[in-house]
Amino acid sequence: MVSNLSRGDVLDQLKSGNIDYIRVEFIDVLGNTRARSLRRAEFEEISNGLKGVLFPESLLLLDYQDRPIRSKYDDIVAIPDLSTFVLIPYLERTARVLSFINMPDGSSSPFCTRTILKKATEALEELGYKLQVAFEPTFYLLKENTMEPADVAKAFSPEGLMEEQNFLRNMIKNLESVGVQVELINKHYGPGQYEVSFAKGDAMEASDSLIAAREVIRDTTRIFHMYSTFMPKPFKEHPGSSMDVYFSLTSLDGKDVLYDGNDKNGFSSTAYSFLGGIMEHLPSIMAFAAPTVNSYKRFREVFTPSVPGVGNERHFMIRIPSNFRESRSLEFRLADPLTNSYLFLASLIYAGIDGLKRGLTVEVNTYTNQLPSTLGESLNKLENDSYMMYSLGQEIHSAYLELKNSEIETYEREITPWEHNTYLKAGW
Repeated sequence: MVSNLSRGDVLDQLKSGNIDYIRVEFIDVLGNTRARSLRRAEFEEISNGLKGVLFPESLLLLDYQDRPIRSKYDDIVAIPDLSTFVLIPYLERTARVLSFINMPDGSSSPFCTRTILKKATEALEELGYKLQVAFEPTFYLLKENTMEPADVAKAFSPEGLMEEQNFLRNMIKNLESVGVQVELINKHYGPGQYEVSFAKGDAMEASDSLIAAREVIRDTTRIFHMYSTFMPKPFKEHPGSSMDVYFSLTSLDGKDVLYDGNDKNGFSSTAYSFLGGIMEHLPSIMAFAAPTVNSYKRFREVFTPSVPGVGNERHFMIRIPSNFRESRSLEFRLADPLTNSYLFLASLIYAGIDGLKRGLTVEVNTYTNQLPSTLGESLNKLENDSYMMYSLGQEIHSAYLELKNSEIETYEREITPWEHNTYLKAGW
C-alpha cells in the first residue's frame, strides 16, 4: 500500500482542513495492528520534526489475548512512514499512517517487523534482486454476534457473489480508496467464505496492503452488520481459510530472473538456488506462515497442500502455475491469513538468499523436506535454525518463540467441550 504522496503532499493535505484525526499505526510481533489517534495539529508537529509518537514497548510483545510476556519494558517511538498515509474512506475526516518503530535513542527497535523486512529486501537487493508479491487471503463472513456463516452459497457459485454483492462492492471501493488494488474475488469453498486477490507489489508494499486490507474488510463487514474472521480453521465441518502467496524474482531493473525456456521445468539456475534455500529452511518458515495452534488443524483437509516440495500439482507447497511461462510467478500455498507478513516474507527472502549464496538446488515434483504437523514442531525447527536466527535478529527470534510457546502452553491448559463430552462419564 503506497499512497504516492510526498512528505510535502501530506502536509499540504493536513493544511487543507479536510482532515481532523490521524491514526498512527504499527504492527506488533504477531501481526496485529496497534494505534493512537492524533489531532491534526499534533500530527503536523511530529511530522515536521520527525519526532514520532510514544508507545509502551509492551504493545509490541502482547499475545493474542493482549497479555505481555515480560514484566519490564522501555518506551518505543512510532515514526510515521508518510508513504503509507491515506484517508479512511468510511470515517469522517480521518486518515491513517503506518510506522517504523525506534527506541528513544533513535535506533531501530529489534521488534519492528517492518524494519526487519526492510533489511531483508535490502540484503536481497545487494545481490541484485527484488521480490514481487501478491497475497490472496481467504476469510469467512459471519452473521452479527454469531458463529454462523453469513450465507450458504456453494463453492465458486454466482449465488454467493449475488448474496453479498452490496458488501463486496463496498469492500472493493474501500480497498481501492486506500491504495489496495483488487484483481479478483470469488465465493470460496465454505459457506460464507470469500477469497480476494490483490495486485502484485514489492514485498513491503504487499505487506502494507495486507494490513490495510484486513482493517478495511473488518470495518466494512461491521458497517454491514456482519463480522469477518481470518482465523485459519474457525469451523470443524467447513474448509479452513488459507492465504496463497504469489511471488516472483526480478533484477533491480525489473526483468524476470526465474524463467528459462531451455530448462525442462522452465527454471533458471537462480530459480533453482532461491527455491533450494526456501526448501532448506521450510520448517522454520512454517513457524511464520502458519503461526497459530489453530493453523495446523486445516492441514488434514483435502484442499490443503500436503506435499513439502516444488511441483506442478496443487498439493505441492510451492506450486508452479500452468501459466508460469507468462506470469513468471510461483505460488506458496501454505500460509494463512493471520501470518505476520513482514516476518514471513523476511524469512522467505533470507532463505532464498542462503540458497543463492550456497548454490543450493531443488528437485521438482518430488518430496524435499518433512512438513511440520504442529506449531510446536515448527517452533522447534525455528529455534534450531541458527541461520534464520542471525538473519532476522536474535531478539525477535527469541521473543517470537517465547510468545508462541506461551500460546501453546495456554492452549494445552484449556479444558474443551470435546473433553467433557468424551471423558466426563468415562469409567462409569
